[in-house]
Amino acid sequence: MVVAGTITRDDVRTPLGVNTDGLGGSATYFTLAARLFAPVSVVGTAGPDFMPTFQNAMRETGADLRSVAQSTLPTYRWRAEHDYETGTTRNETSDQGAYRGFNPVLTADQRQAKIVFLGSMEPRHQMRVLEQLEAPWLVAGDTMKLYIREQPEALEPVLQRLDYLFLNASEAMALAKVDTIEEASEQLRHRFTLRGLVIKEGPKGATLYRHGEDIHLPALPVDPPTDPTGAGDAVAAGFLGALAEQQVETDESVRLALGYAMVMASFAIQHFSVKGLQPITRADVEARMASMAWQVQPAG
Repeated sequence: MVVAGTITRDDVRTPLGVNTDGLGGSATYFTLAARLFAPVSVVGTAGPDFMPTFQNAMRETGADLRSVAQSTLPTYRWRAEHDYETGTTRNETSDQGAYRGFNPVLTADQRQAKIVFLGSMEPRHQMRVLEQLEAPWLVAGDTMKLYIREQPEALEPVLQRLDYLFLNASEAMALAKVDTIEEASEQLRHRFTLRGLVIKEGPKGATLYRHGEDIHLPALPVDPPTDPTGAGDAVAAGFLGALAEQQVETDESVRLALGYAMVMASFAIQHFSVKGLQPITRADVEARMASMAWQVQPAG
């Protein structure tokens, strides 16, 4: 799998505390979760201030970092406060840093990748990656309200080329300009000819909208959830990792993939930054999957 996304230096506040200078970013979280399913190749950039931290976190993952470029600019900086009462993120500020001068370049083998995840970053970077792909089997992507609101013209052609789109409910409704998630899912699936739309619902789990019946799975309870940062990228990693492993897209395989998505998110939110994902093994994942087995099985 190839992931193209952000590598960030995060300052995060939640009801359980504050974490300063934590490693984050869509590419980082995705890689740490997806490594348990398939080899991952990373496309991103970081500055000299934080590249050693990123490389150190990746050392045990086996990830291919050839397309992680070191910038002369500082690492993308992200600050936010997670409010558990409302389930929202507020006081969010960011400085694109290294990504202001980012020009993603894929190697010859990365261009031939069969599964690609475009993590949340500026649409122009996502499009640059899309333009280099040769014959992918499945391209999935994520975005955020900032780009939905401020860069719709750049975002639209990216979304037109996706097979799967991962959004939370408020992002989906903002993108579709409607007031209910049902309207949003119906409109977005047809507007972008998606094979699947995954709506991330935080503590309520996630719903996969696709042809045939919609599939909803609850979140695994984590008490208390320490830091929801990166949970959405872990969802994408579990889902796409499971499909990469199975190499088939059926009703059964996508339901299983959604189960793995919920499991990976549950690990991500247990600790600040990437500490929930770094130490875990596939055995840890399977133990948690076993607790979901009755929900992952298709009805009937």
